Amino acid sequence: MTISQIKIHTVRVPFKFSIGHNLKDRAQSESIVLAVHTASGKIGYGEGAPRSYVTGESTQEVIACFKRIFKQYPANEIITLEDIKDICSWVNQNHRLPAMATALELALLDLLHQEQGYSITKLLSTETYPLQYSAVLPYLPIEKLEHWLQILKTLELKQVKVKVGHSKDIESLTKVRETLGDDVDIRVDANRAWTFEEATRKIKQMEVFDISCVEEPLIAPQTNKLPNLSRKINTPILLDESVYTLEHATCFAQKITTEKLMFNLKISKSGGLFRTAALHRFAESRGIRCQLGCNVGETAILSAAGRLFAQTHKLSYLEGSFAPFFMEDDISTMPISFSKNGAAKRIGNAGFGIIIDPEKLSSYTAEMSTISFV
Repeated sequence: MTISQIKIHTVRVPFKFSIGHNLKDRAQSESIVLAVHTASGKIGYGEGAPRSYVTGESTQEVIACFKRIFKQYPANEIITLEDIKDICSWVNQNHRLPAMATALELALLDLLHQEQGYSITKLLSTETYPLQYSAVLPYLPIEKLEHWLQILKTLELKQVKVKVGHSKDIESLTKVRETLGDDVDIRVDANRAWTFEEATRKIKQMEVFDISCVEEPLIAPQTNKLPNLSRKINTPILLDESVYTLEHATCFAQKITTEKLMFNLKISKSGGLFRTAALHRFAESRGIRCQLGCNVGETAILSAAGRLFAQTHKLSYLEGSFAPFFMEDDISTMPISFSKNGAAKRIGNAGFGIIIDPEKLSSYTAEMSTISFV
């Protein structure tokens, strides 16, 4: 297939309410969407979610690099899967822009499916796994927390992640456990809120609620103390911002015992489906459990990619497919979601299983740049 044009959209979709954690508050989504056009008239869509506090890349940086990158790498003939892997690897290794590489990989895989009938699911694995999503509760005042807990109870979700790192953490966890009962799996996410001393004390306090893991407990300057912290507490540590490359994963796997270590895999921060799969293979080889995470405000593109990954990989927890719960809209004709008990439908062999609405994409585009090849 001959690529004739690539358009990069900065997409912002309003939220129904503000969502926050220790590192960021958001009232709208923030992602980049690539629309890759071919000479035959087909369009492939891909999405990435730049997060400066995770990978160091900002949306502005991605946009600034966009035209420069493709002038340096002008190849516009994509014929095989290896061609896709080569160009995305080049973006990852030479520019360290995993969100850009992710958006490009997903768009090109979408086109490869359209052109040659490739099954994206089978490119990842022949194994199949059940889909059961969990809820994620942002920091909320107690009165609002009670409202959302009733919704979760109605949905009969078996797993919930609670954002912590605030003065009312114990009060919130008390309310969560009382409302949802002892059978619900509760994990907490501090988003790098605490010093080593604070984390040791607060996690021990939270362990009375039978939490299953604590995500990113230490402030960024003290992440080197994570191995020491793991020896001070009984709860496994789930790493998100600290692990998005194989080098990161290897480092922590050598310093923290398997039963105390988990990885939060995110497709955008890792640079695409194949690099995320490589991280998963490494974790499995070491007996390290993984969660599939998501970035707040992912549209249906990344949600669908996450669904494909989830149904082809063994994972302890699934996050994502949240858009219908807190986003005003989506750029697809139908958002990706889940139902009671967190159960979700599998995506078949038809690409990513979604249809992008060009009018919606246009209406939620805050900025756009274009590069033409022919």
